[in-house]
Amino acid sequence: MENGRKLKDTKVKALISAAVILILIVTAVGIVYGVYGWAFITTQPVKEYKAQVYARLSEDAPGGGVVFLGDSLTEMYDLPAHYPDFDVYNRGISGDTTDHMLERLESNVIALHPDVVVFLGGCNDIRHGTPVSEVIENISQIIGELKTVLPDTPVIVQSLYPLNTNVGGVFKNSPGEATVEKLQDANAQIEQLCADMGVTFVNIYPLLADEMGNIKLDYVLPDGLHIKPATYGIVTETLTPVIKNALLLKQFIS
Repeated sequence: MENGRKLKDTKVKALISAAVILILIVTAVGIVYGVYGWAFITTQPVKEYKAQVYARLSEDAPGGGVVFLGDSLTEMYDLPAHYPDFDVYNRGISGDTTDHMLERLESNVIALHPDVVVFLGGCNDIRHGTPVSEVIENISQIIGELKTVLPDTPVIVQSLYPLNTNVGGVFKNSPGEATVEKLQDANAQIEQLCADMGVTFVNIYPLLADEMGNIKLDYVLPDGLHIKPATYGIVTETLTPVIKNALLLKQFIS
C-alpha cells in the first residue's frame, strides 16, 4: 500500500514538473515571438518557404511602390507604420544571405516592377565566415540585374549596420565572425561599388555606432544583432528623403 502511494506521488510530481516545463517553454516562445515575430526562425526550409510566399504575393500585387529587400533587419521593419505615404513591400527574410537574395531577386522583387528598390544585405554572410569579397560580388550581381531588367528603377543600397561584438551569455556567438573591422571594410567597398555602378548609397552605420564602432546599446536588442523597434525611427528618418528623391527621379525618367 505504501509503495503504491509513493508511486502515485512520484507520478504526480512528474506530471507537475512536466507541466511547469511546458509552461516555461510556451512562455519563452511567446516572449521571443513577441519580439522577433517569425524572424526568429532561420532554418533553410523556412527561408525557402518565405521566398515562395513572397513570390506568390508578388504575382497578385499591383506592383510599383518601394520594395525593401534584405534579411531579418528588413523582415522585422514595420514598413507600413514607418512609411504611411508610400506603397511598400517587405521582402526581408531572417537569416538570409546575399547569394539567396540573388536567387529570389526575380520572383520576390523584379516581378513587382517596383518604382524604387531599397537593399540591405551581407551581414549574415560575414557572420558565417563568407569573405567580404564574395559579399561584394553578390551585391554587385544584385545591382547589375536590377539595372539590367529595371533600368529606370532607382536602387538604394544601405550600409551594413553595426553590431554589438561584445555580447555574452546565450548570445555570445551571435556576431559570429563579424568584427568592426570587417563590417567597416565591407561598407567602404559597398560605397565604392555603388559609386561605380551609379546607385545611391546610404551610410546607416555611423548613425548607430559608438566611438568603438559597435552599435550603441540603447539601439540594440540583447542578441547584439537586431535593432530595437524605436531604432527603426532613425533609419526611417534617414531613408525617407532619399526614397522621396528616388521616386521623383523615377517620375521624371518615366
